[in-house]
Amino acid sequence: MPFAWPPGFRQVPEDDWTRAPVESLALKYDTVNHHGWYRNIDPTVEDLASVLRDGDLLVDYSSGTGILAERLLKRVGGLGIGIVLVDSSPKFLRVALEKLGEDSRVAFRWIRYLKDQKRLEFADEVLGKNLAGRVAALASTNAIHLYYDLDDTLRSWTRVLRPGGRAFVQSGNIRTPNPAPNSWIIDDTVEAIHRAAMEIVAHDDHYASYRPVLSDARRMAAYTAFREKVFVPVRPLHEYLRAFKRSGLKVLDVRTRTIEARVKEWAEFLSVYHDGVLGWIGGVEKVDGLPASDEAVADRLAIMRSAMQIVFEGRDEFHCSWTYITCGNDRR
Repeated sequence: MPFAWPPGFRQVPEDDWTRAPVESLALKYDTVNHHGWYRNIDPTVEDLASVLRDGDLLVDYSSGTGILAERLLKRVGGLGIGIVLVDSSPKFLRVALEKLGEDSRVAFRWIRYLKDQKRLEFADEVLGKNLAGRVAALASTNAIHLYYDLDDTLRSWTRVLRPGGRAFVQSGNIRTPNPAPNSWIIDDTVEAIHRAAMEIVAHDDHYASYRPVLSDARRMAAYTAFREKVFVPVRPLHEYLRAFKRSGLKVLDVRTRTIEARVKEWAEFLSVYHDGVLGWIGGVEKVDGLPASDEAVADRLAIMRSAMQIVFEGRDEFHCSWTYITCGNDRR
């Protein structure tokens, strides 16, 4: 049976982003759907499929280009659920709209930045009164490590979940007390690639023109700060568990899984964010006021590939540790 949206609710809002062209960067990100390491969302798909019933509403928070929703809809077939894709990137939402806009079970909402309050909208503000408080499940995949305002974000999740509702959270960037042997926290690879790249530039005369910046502490600090905005420093598991408790969400389960990633596919992903990984090679517009030249970008990507061969010791694959947290809204 079809999902019944509240009267007057618009699945596709009257926003400019819904009419904008699909951008190439967002399309390139969406290709991770075909990468082996993106099996990391499959356990969440199974968790959601096990709890959702006809008439239930799911919020896909930080939905990106809609990859989780795609897989879930395929998994549950004609189940009459509603899914609201919520994200702070209208470019990513535009790709999701292109893929899922014809499905009557899917709606789209953009998390706006409120300049006067210097914050993003909360989940209940994005959903509005018609949906807040009736959400059966909320999923956040590959994103919670990016949230600066963690407490406020989680409290807003509590407000939108109905009593007994569940939150399913996972990330490959949570530091656990007993990680699997020989496995990576996935963003730790970025720092390792950066260090290997510095060694390459320091010793390979082909890249000698990039050496001066290595001894410029001020500029290197600026590039480090920029990298840490793109790839946020990893926080320990206990910080998240305490934040869930403060928000009123009860932690029901914590699991870790080892996900196998192909070096080539991870390189393709990082190439989208090459200025965040190795911005000191050729410069970054947000740091230097000018973008890197085409030649510098080509060198940057070549050095990145060589650095990854060093970091992963020439292997085709490496193992990542993913953490899965299930919480419940137990308020009555």
